Order: sequence, then C-alpha cells, then structure tokens
Amino acid sequence: MSRRKRPRIPVTLVLPAEPPTRDEIDAILMATDAVVMGAGRSGVTLILKGSRSRKVLAQEWDKLPDYGRLQHLTTDEIARKVDWCLHHDWLRIEYDHEIPLLVHSPQGWERVKTLWVARVLDWFAEWAAARQPESVWPPLEPIHRQIKFRVLETIAREQRVELVPVLRAWFPHEVRAVREAINQTLQALGQAGLPHPKRNQA
Repeated sequence: MSRRKRPRIPVTLVLPAEPPTRDEIDAILMATDAVVMGAGRSGVTLILKGSRSRKVLAQEWDKLPDYGRLQHLTTDEIARKVDWCLHHDWLRIEYDHEIPLLVHSPQGWERVKTLWVARVLDWFAEWAAARQPESVWPPLEPIHRQIKFRVLETIAREQRVELVPVLRAWFPHEVRAVREAINQTLQALGQAGLPHPKRNQA
C-alpha cells in the first residue's frame, strides 16, 4: 500500500496596515533571491531580521548580503511586508514536497536584476579604485548570466572606461558567451578585445 500523500501546508497572507517602502520591497526581494526555493516566508523573515536562530546559523544565512537589513522592524512587521510582496505579485509561492517556498514573480525578477546590476557595478567601481581588478573572481561566479549581460550592457551604454581593468580580469574566468559579451563591451569602450582561452567553452 502506498503511503498517504502529505497535504500541502496552507498559506494565509496577513498584510500590514501600511505598504512597505521601496527600500523594504527591495530588501525582501534580494533576501529571497539568495534562497529561492530554499526558504519560505518565515525563513526570509528570519534573514531580514538578523536572527541568530539555529536554523539561520545552520544554513549560514547570516553570511548573506541582506542578512539583518530590516533588523529595525519587528519579526511580525517583516513577515507582513513579505506577505504584502506575495499579495502584490512581487513574489510567488511554489511547493516542494508540499512545503511552500518563495520564488520570484516575473516583475520581481526584473527588479532583482536591476538591483543586482547596481550592486555589481558598485563592486566594480570599488575594485577599480583600489586597483584590485582581480577581486572580480570568484564573487561574480554565482551571479546569474542574465545579470552579467545586463551589467555589460550598462557599462557600454554609460561608457564606464574606468572599469576596463576589471573587465579584463573577469574575462579569462568566464564561459564563451560571456567572454564574447565582455569583448563587445571592451570594443564599445574603444578597447581591443581579448583572445579566448582554450577552456570554459560552454
């Protein structure tokens, strides 16, 4: 006899009296981005609160960039703002083994890409100013490829010539598609492209 299927954990949204600010929405989206399909509403709430719970420490969520970003709010306030983002389709829920986990909605993912581009460009500016372009790797390794392409498009459009050393340091670590985009960006900045290494041909 097969085991009875466990019922889905129900989700009941509880909304705040006032909508979250743009900064609070951004914080919720970025915290969720770090744990997509790896945490639910309560997990993201713990991250943003800066909780030192056993679960947070075991998952190493305390090392995430947006850990504690809304620590000035109560846990209940954060949870209601997360629910607001769900209600207004900035986030969505998908089930894994009947457990509700957070994922991006299309509009949420578009906003996350914009936020990541700004964050990566800040990194690039810091590394270029410190003359440490080699710092680009491995921090860029886990970044979604769509974000990388948008970063390069922004650098070309804004003519960020000061970031050329970082682009050159980034180039050899990447797969072919991203290397080609880096070369296109270098050329848009009036720089010579770089030869492709004989690896990372994906």
